[in-house]
Amino acid sequence: MQNYSVNKVGVQMAKDAMARPDELQIRWWRAECGATLIDMGITCPGSWKAGQVFVESGMGGLGRATYGTFDLSPFLLPSIEVWDDHPVIAEVASRASAWVLERGEFAPVAGGPARAAALLDRRAVSGYVDHAEEVLVQLHTSRIPSDELCLKVADGCHVRPEQVYVMFASSASLVGAIQVAARTTEQTMIKLHVHGFDIHSVRHAFGIAPVAPLIRDELQAMGWINDCLNYGGTTVVYADAPDDAIQPVIERLCFDANAGELWNLPFVEIFNHFGRNWHDVPPLIDSPAKVIINSLQTGHSFVGGQINYDLLRRSFFGAGAVSSDRT
Repeated sequence: MQNYSVNKVGVQMAKDAMARPDELQIRWWRAECGATLIDMGITCPGSWKAGQVFVESGMGGLGRATYGTFDLSPFLLPSIEVWDDHPVIAEVASRASAWVLERGEFAPVAGGPARAAALLDRRAVSGYVDHAEEVLVQLHTSRIPSDELCLKVADGCHVRPEQVYVMFASSASLVGAIQVAARTTEQTMIKLHVHGFDIHSVRHAFGIAPVAPLIRDELQAMGWINDCLNYGGTTVVYADAPDDAIQPVIERLCFDANAGELWNLPFVEIFNHFGRNWHDVPPLIDSPAKVIINSLQTGHSFVGGQINYDLLRRSFFGAGAVSSDRT
């Protein structure tokens, strides 16, 4: 995969979207510094198609995003499904939201193919470097990206500002809700590495999570979309690994094993507890809800974690929606 450029493909997907702003309900313009800003959910509504573009371009074209449903009886939510055949490059080297460009309350969380050009793959020795002429960075933010931020990206990727494409959406938007719920496989790959599992043994990954209801309150939206991951996401991993490598990690991988006293709290309360600053939230708090690992060597499958249906009902729909009929 050394000849494959996640930025070349990701930027082309962004340009294809820019050619269809009315269809996708997005906006784009040039920043003063020359960077291209692609708004998918701050000054425009975005769309389901735009959400797919955000997710698939973030993986540099190495994965697919499709929609389904999530049964939260008596409610029904849409779901986002991610299909990934190159998870180390697509998720760890590219899409992972781990680039600190600003700090403070509601500071933007940056990820996308530009990370592979900026050599930010410190979480795993992937051996992948993308010497791209144009780069795509993606932001989870409630503010229009500043020239200062764009220049930091350009400097980090060793390109000119006019070669930088910045795609962004807020929590309180459809695309924001979609792209966060789609981080099931990313979240799982990173936590597997953190717990000492050989992520290079992962051949395929699939993830599914509900897409949260929409609300214009940015803080509440931030809480809901992260509840979708921490309490509602499931990832299936196919690894060329023996059972004795999988068994120890599956038992300590998921949110229910790492949350401690924070378990069963809506994420908005957890976020407030850490000063509304993503970069102050302990890494293990951002753990997957449920993971299934299939060993290609033995055919055995192992399950860790759980979906917290009652918390999701309570968080999204209020105390009156709590039910004990599913656990």
